[in-house]
Amino acid sequence: MSNTAHIVETALLLLVAYLLGCILGYGIRRILYAARGTRQVVAVPEAAAVAPATSSEPRPTRSHAARLAATVDEPLPQPPAPKPKRVEPAPVAPRPASEPAIAKRPTKAKAVDAKPPALPVARDGTADNLKQIKGIGPKIEASLYAMGVFHIDQIAGWTKANAEWVEGQLAFKGRIRRERWVEQAIELAKARAVA
Repeated sequence: MSNTAHIVETALLLLVAYLLGCILGYGIRRILYAARGTRQVVAVPEAAAVAPATSSEPRPTRSHAARLAATVDEPLPQPPAPKPKRVEPAPVAPRPASEPAIAKRPTKAKAVDAKPPALPVARDGTADNLKQIKGIGPKIEASLYAMGVFHIDQIAGWTKANAEWVEGQLAFKGRIRRERWVEQAIELAKARAVA
């Protein structure tokens, strides 16, 4: 056989193998997903059948699990109700007048003191690129600008309480300490001062 005949024969064998794979895959998919998309037709009362079809909102599609759960007629088992425990209050001894009262929660004044110093606008009308600090992206940078934090030296001056306050505002518990924003800001501020 010539070289061309080998190439044609190989190409034909590959084409046949491809077509058989497509047919086999299609058949397997039909078998595995045969129940998906099937509907049971139920007689609907005429009053419900005349429902207005003017709704402009598309119906939300339900997941396969939600459709499957809707076909189950059995109610879900309810967890047993917890038995109420009767707790006797402990006797409370009167507190001597000399002992100070225990502080319940930090007052508003402490929460306000934790807020880092903010600027109404950026110095010289130009804000620093806070994204130089690893962990600060465009959205966090915009949030910091909204809080009045425009410059890297402001972040470098944060105390632990300031960082916790900002974390509370950004809803990122522990992120500032974990990503070392203050340390990075100090290094950037030093590098900027040297340059």
